[in-house]
Amino acid sequence: MKPLERISSASQYWGTLGMIRLIRSMPYPVATALGRSIMILVWAFMPLRRKIVKIQMQAALGFEIPLSLVLKVFMNQGEILVDAIKYAYMSDAQIRSKIIVEGKEYLEEALATGRGLMMFTGHIGNWEILSNFPRLVDTQFCIMADLRKDARLDTIINDLRSRSGATILPPKGMALMLIKELRKGKPIGMIVDQRGKPKDGLLCDIFGLPAITNPAYAFITIKGNALALPVYTVKQHGVHRICIEKAVDSADYGEGEDGIQRLSDFMQSFVASVVKQYPDQWFWMHSRWIRRKNFKKIKTAEGFKNFVLANAGQIRSRKPKT
Repeated sequence: MKPLERISSASQYWGTLGMIRLIRSMPYPVATALGRSIMILVWAFMPLRRKIVKIQMQAALGFEIPLSLVLKVFMNQGEILVDAIKYAYMSDAQIRSKIIVEGKEYLEEALATGRGLMMFTGHIGNWEILSNFPRLVDTQFCIMADLRKDARLDTIINDLRSRSGATILPPKGMALMLIKELRKGKPIGMIVDQRGKPKDGLLCDIFGLPAITNPAYAFITIKGNALALPVYTVKQHGVHRICIEKAVDSADYGEGEDGIQRLSDFMQSFVASVVKQYPDQWFWMHSRWIRRKNFKKIKTAEGFKNFVLANAGQIRSRKPKT
């Protein structure tokens, strides 16, 4: 590792460790105010991020996005950070008093089949809160976590998640490992709304715009002969709600590329339907449709739509015909 990389890595490690200790030591209202304040500064001094949020929201939702809504998106991200830390160190009793689970009957119905469960969600509300699921419904599940360059930083982040009861699986051999878990009848959790790679050639309609989508989520679910269980979390009036909806059978979507496309479309449409209800609670700072660097030459929502459609056309033209 080069000297500058070592300095950057050490800064991230000690900065993350210090931030966790600071937030843990603060009263919750003070910590929340700090998280929001940090993200207000990000909103103020990172114009590209602000632009990504505003243009994507406007293109997707179809109306002029007020400055206050863009700012609220940023501030919510500050709360996510604080809650992820605070809730990881709470007792089971405290967790159960602060998180409401709705739709437990759908989970119980799915578990009763003995089939594996792909519990899928998006970057809605505080997705990290979902790591607490085993402490709320008395069932175990696995999640996959990306590896970072600094193993020490990985240890800190995974410790927060594992404190919540989830089993952390490494990304190496991830697909095969998760398929095996599903075939054993185990539940796993995955976030499905990240941008995929153009070479995969999978496009899903999200808010009327074609979005490059990772086929792995649907592929793993189908190969694992699993039920797909839609889950999301939102925060309202200081309370987190984990909402579970009725599971669907992956076998009903078919196999091969067509099955993956159909199940992916279902997963992405579910995420979009929730975002429409709670537009301020999605992770709009993530460039969902195109790479972040491309926003430098985009000025309007209409220009963004045209760029997305042209990009999708190029991907379709490169995809081999069957």
